[in-house]
Amino acid sequence: MTESPTPDAPERRGGLRSDQVSGLFLLLLALFIAWENRSYPLGSLHEPGPGYLPLALAIFLGVTGLLIAVTGGKSTAYAAVRWPELTRSGVILLSCAFAAFALERIGYRLTMAALLIFFLGVVERKKPFVVAAVAIGFSVISYLVFATWLRVPLPIGPGGI
Repeated sequence: MTESPTPDAPERRGGLRSDQVSGLFLLLLALFIAWENRSYPLGSLHEPGPGYLPLALAIFLGVTGLLIAVTGGKSTAYAAVRWPELTRSGVILLSCAFAAFALERIGYRLTMAALLIFFLGVVERKKPFVVAAVAIGFSVISYLVFATWLRVPLPIGPGGI
């Protein structure tokens, strides 16, 4: 008599697990950061150079990624992972790309207001009053904090907005 397969039987088969894929991605990211950091002087422990902290963080990230990849054998099989929020995350990523493109062209305040209107009004479907209040308030107050008080040079849009 044979046993009937359990619902999680596909997850027990070979292949990479979702934690292992994440760990390997972190390890590759750490290697990329370390490679890009090679042109900066490291300095010493007493007088660290500009490449010291990025390399230390890359090493920490690489060790963490390696540990996750090695110990992640009990997570869900990567092939069985479902992506229910893939469309939403793609929309958010494209919105951030728009913000990066628009920032220099229409300025910080208008870009942040447009981004927040889109996120809150279209993606999250909040009430128009809430969307307007948050978008205007955040774009004006954050500009005031960063540009005026902290003196961070932020792009100014057409007409000085």
